[in-house]
Amino acid sequence: MEEETENSVSQERQLMRSDSENDFLCSCCYGLLIQPTTLVCGHNFCRLCLAQWFLTSKKKECPTCRQQWQGHPQVNITLRNMMERMLGSRVSAMEEELKQNTESQAKIEEFNKQLSNSSKPETDLKSFCFGICITLCVIIVAYLAWYWRNSDADLLIHKPVTRWKMSDVEQWLGEMGWASDYIPAVHLNHVDGNMLLALDENNLRELLNVTNPLHEKALLYAIHDVREKGIKMPGTLWEYKARYPGRTLFLLFGLKDFPRTTLLYLYFFNYEDVFLPFVHFSTPQSKPGEPINWSEISAPTSEQWILFMTYLVLLPYWLVIKVAWSYTGIHYWTSWFIIVSCSALTVTEASLVKSYFMSGQWRSTLSLLKQHFKLLLSMSIFVIIWPIVPRLICDFFFYATLYFSPIQLMRSFYNNHLLGQ
Repeated sequence: MEEETENSVSQERQLMRSDSENDFLCSCCYGLLIQPTTLVCGHNFCRLCLAQWFLTSKKKECPTCRQQWQGHPQVNITLRNMMERMLGSRVSAMEEELKQNTESQAKIEEFNKQLSNSSKPETDLKSFCFGICITLCVIIVAYLAWYWRNSDADLLIHKPVTRWKMSDVEQWLGEMGWASDYIPAVHLNHVDGNMLLALDENNLRELLNVTNPLHEKALLYAIHDVREKGIKMPGTLWEYKARYPGRTLFLLFGLKDFPRTTLLYLYFFNYEDVFLPFVHFSTPQSKPGEPINWSEISAPTSEQWILFMTYLVLLPYWLVIKVAWSYTGIHYWTSWFIIVSCSALTVTEASLVKSYFMSGQWRSTLSLLKQHFKLLLSMSIFVIIWPIVPRLICDFFFYATLYFSPIQLMRSFYNNHLLGQ
C-alpha cells in the first residue's frame, strides 16, 4: 500500500515537472530556454535564437508576433533562477555547453555589440560636426534670404543718372576701381548726376583733376555711355544679375555645362550686348590699359576671330577664365571661384575626350548628342519659366552653382584624378 502511494506521488511530480518545462520553452526553437531573454510583448527566447533572428533579419521585432521592440533586451534573471531551482543541473549543463560553442558565442557577442552601438546616443565628433554644419547652413540661408531681398534696392542701375546725388557719383567712380582717385574732387566740387552728364573734354580736368590721358579717355567713354542710356549700365556681376536675372542664370548654367553651345547661342541672339564684350575681354587686341568704348564697341579683328575660335573649339573654359581674371579687381573671391571651377572642368573635359577616343566610346556619339540636347532643352525650359518661379528659388540655384559647384568639382577632381593615380 505504501509503495503504491509513493509511486503515485512520483508520477504526480513527474507530471508537474513536465508541465513546468512547457512554461520554460523558447518561442523560437521550442527547446528549454538558455539565457532566457524576454521582449516587451511577453514572449521568451533563447538569447542565441534571438541573436540569430536579429542578425539575419536586421529587424527589432518579435520572431513570433512581429511586435517592435527598442533598446537592448537583457537576460531575464528571475526566469533563469526559477528554471535553475525547478530543473536543477540541466540548465547549468546547457549553459555550459553554450559557452563552449565558439560559433554561438560569436553570434551572441555580435548581437550585443550591434545593439549596444545602436542604443548609444550620437554624441561622437561626426554627429556633432554635422549638427553644427546644419545650424550654420540654416543661419546662412536665413541671412541670404534677407540679403537678397534688400541687396538690389540701392544699386545705381535702378536710378536715373539725372537723379544721382554726389554720393552716387562717388560710388560710380569707386566701382570702376582705377577712377577712385577722383572721388575727393567730386566731393570738393559737389558733382552730382546732372553735372556729370555735362562734363566734356574742356571741364573734365578742371572739375575732377584728371591728368592721365588714358583715364581721361576712359571717363569720357563712360560719361558718354550713361548720357546715351540715361542710366548706368551693369558693370558688376550683381548689377547684371539684378537687371537681367533670367539671362544671368542662363549664362551661368550654360557656360558651366555647355560652353560651346552657349557661346554659339550668344552669337546669334545676344551679339552686341553679350557676345562682343565677351570676345574683347577673352581675346583683347587693344593696347594694355587702352580703354574700350563699350557704347560703340567695334567688331573683332581677324586675328581675334582666329584666336577666339581656336580657344572655343579646344579650350572653351579658358575663355571664361580670362574673362573672370579681368574681373578680379571687382569680384576677387567670386572670380577665383569661377577660375577654379573652370580649371577643374577643363581637366575633366580633357579626361572625357581621352576616354572617348581610347575606350571606343565614339561609337555612341549619337546617344551622347541626344543626351546633350535633352540637358540643354531642360535648362532652356527652366530659364524660360524663371519669371513665374519665386526669386528665392532662382537665387538659390544661382548662388549654389556659383559657389558650391566649384567645391564639388574639386572634390570630384581630387577623387578621380589624384587618388586614382
